[in-house]
Amino acid sequence: METVAIIGTGRMGSLIARKLQSQYNLILIDKDLRKCGLLAKEVSALATSDYSLLSNSDYIITALPAQVFSEAVAELKNYVAQHQILINISTDTEKVEFEPLKGLCKLASAKIIGHANYMVATNELPLILIDGEDLAVRSKIAKIFSKLGTVCFGDEKIVKKVNNIASEEGIKAALNIKKRLEKANVPAEYIPFAIRNVACGTMSAYALGEGGPFVQKIIQKLSEEEKTDSI
Repeated sequence: METVAIIGTGRMGSLIARKLQSQYNLILIDKDLRKCGLLAKEVSALATSDYSLLSNSDYIITALPAQVFSEAVAELKNYVAQHQILINISTDTEKVEFEPLKGLCKLASAKIIGHANYMVATNELPLILIDGEDLAVRSKIAKIFSKLGTVCFGDEKIVKKVNNIASEEGIKAALNIKKRLEKANVPAEYIPFAIRNVACGTMSAYALGEGGPFVQKIIQKLSEEEKTDSI
């Protein structure tokens, strides 16, 4: 069985570990050894803060915030090997961050169009866009991330654009819902349910083409309002 090392056991690193636990040997690396250890106990992995254990892995997944990447790359430089594939999943960092490791290992990315908390809560499938050195590398990464969701190949840069636009518009919608419900004197404790259940559910149905007559009626109404506003 191949071994995957995951550096960073935050929301996304934890999600990946739970999805891969039955298919790969796992090594979890994090400075927070308690958090790392609890997750390792759950998924039968090895927990450590020591990068030297990376020598036992076939794949290395970096699930780290952008602000600690330079420090992590400096550590990685001492331990990666040419047979290993280093996979970056951070949306806010791109290939240029790994230039110091070029030639020392194979470099790739697997960027997720999705939100970790939402995926856990709803079991919704994310889309993972894989960007790697060649087809063989991309295919190996696709095998790993197919355990999480749907995979495709492409330029990693598009994922940041997609996530940023979708997040911004989602927050705009949530703020507008809150404002309109408050204006309608709806109790404050009802509003989170309206946003999480009604709005998210309706948007999901629309995305899946399952909106039905109610959603189509709303779309028609909004289209007519937009035409009126443009006159």
